[in-house]
Amino acid sequence: MVLLVCLSWGCEGGGGGGDDPSPDAAAPDAAVEAPTPDAAEAPADASVTPEPDAAAPAPPLPEVQGPALAEDINPDARIVEVNLNASKQRVRLADGATVEMYAYNGQVPGPMIHARQGDTIIVHFTNALDEDTTIHWHGLRIPADMDGSPRIQAPVRPGETFTYTFQAPDAGSYWYHPHVRANEQVEKGLYGPIVIRGEDEPAYDAERYLMLDDILLDDDQIAPFMSNHMEEMHGRTGNVLLTNGRAEPASSTARQGQVERWRIVNTANARTMSLGISGATFRVIGTDGGLLATPYTIDRLEVPVGQRYDVEVSYGDAGRASVRSYVLVLDENDNVVEEPFEVFAVDVAQTGASPRTVEWPEIAPPARRPVAETIELRFNGRQTAHGLEWTINGQAHAHEPLFTFTQGETVRMRLINEAGPEHPFHLHGQFFTVENGPALTTPQPGLKDTVLVPGQSTVVIRANLDNPGRWMAHCHILEHAELGMMSEFVVEPAP
Repeated sequence: MVLLVCLSWGCEGGGGGGDDPSPDAAAPDAAVEAPTPDAAEAPADASVTPEPDAAAPAPPLPEVQGPALAEDINPDARIVEVNLNASKQRVRLADGATVEMYAYNGQVPGPMIHARQGDTIIVHFTNALDEDTTIHWHGLRIPADMDGSPRIQAPVRPGETFTYTFQAPDAGSYWYHPHVRANEQVEKGLYGPIVIRGEDEPAYDAERYLMLDDILLDDDQIAPFMSNHMEEMHGRTGNVLLTNGRAEPASSTARQGQVERWRIVNTANARTMSLGISGATFRVIGTDGGLLATPYTIDRLEVPVGQRYDVEVSYGDAGRASVRSYVLVLDENDNVVEEPFEVFAVDVAQTGASPRTVEWPEIAPPARRPVAETIELRFNGRQTAHGLEWTINGQAHAHEPLFTFTQGETVRMRLINEAGPEHPFHLHGQFFTVENGPALTTPQPGLKDTVLVPGQSTVVIRANLDNPGRWMAHCHILEHAELGMMSEFVVEPAP
């Protein structure tokens, strides 16, 4: 089990005392008492025979290694229909460490939803928990009444069901999670991956989805929530790192010369993940809104909560390729130092082959549209008689929309962090581009739905408001959102 030495501003409790890290190629996602589907099983629609004069069925979707694939119960090649159930489970995070958590379909992370751009996705959701919940489809520009916002959709009560139906509008890497008491429900295991595949995407020897998380354990139990000022101030930082629900670094195999696509998402409550890859070369090929017009190389990948990155990994040498998460810890002299923890590894067999060059499709960069207006969003906090409260433009849990716009407008938003802690800003239902900001470690090209605003700094974005409806805009440090850093915009339909 990967245990972290905790800093005073984020972590309490001890990790659950597992064995030394060991490879786990067969089950990189968390083990539970009930068996889970085979991640490599082909979608049910792959063998559908078209009726006379019907269009030929689409070829099977490429396998994406990672959490098990959700079973598609619909034979239509352009409909992905799945059942999703949220319930309590005993989850094995590592050998010798089993924790009571929440799970979708009995697994942590929840099953992968894999569809093509333009497909209809139908999710029959059943809430088997003893508390209300919803599902938010993070990053997908879908109708507002399907977005999982509890301000629009009545939360799904215990024992009830709700069917989410929407079309997948944009290719890319996405994820799903609750939006009711999210700081607790996500920490307990309610999250899962989404892959939306576009046409003419580059072909790779393998694809993987890595869901990176941390969890705060105390004697093999999830530690109490909001139990100290530091968690309210900086968000909840775990003392165990998880990759696809496992605290023991999973490993897999590849061959020298192969080139792979890895989809990476940070699902933690608050921790920005700082990642490096050794034993292989990599470049960033995609971000929140899909593939980039111009991929780029970088030594360290900073992934704030909620963001996604697609990276191309090339195995030029045999040996061990390792993903390391760089964490600030206290050494034996109480000095703050950075320490790398392996969170995923690939054992590369020698073949003598060199990595091929992946042909990159022609992708238009985001259009720079004229700005209709400029607004400011100021992030701050204040102490009240009931504890710490986080605000946007002076309001906590704003019950009325802060702004109203018109569909098709592009709005410049100045995100001004007046406080010390960082805030990953997330906008529902829309994409934006990052115009400028502080010198962040990782460049921010392409379309985004989440961007990190460091403490005492300003980041300027251009939001393309093309999706009408009522939309949440909030800090994705889940404790900050729960304590008030949550607002709404309205995008009215174009006349």
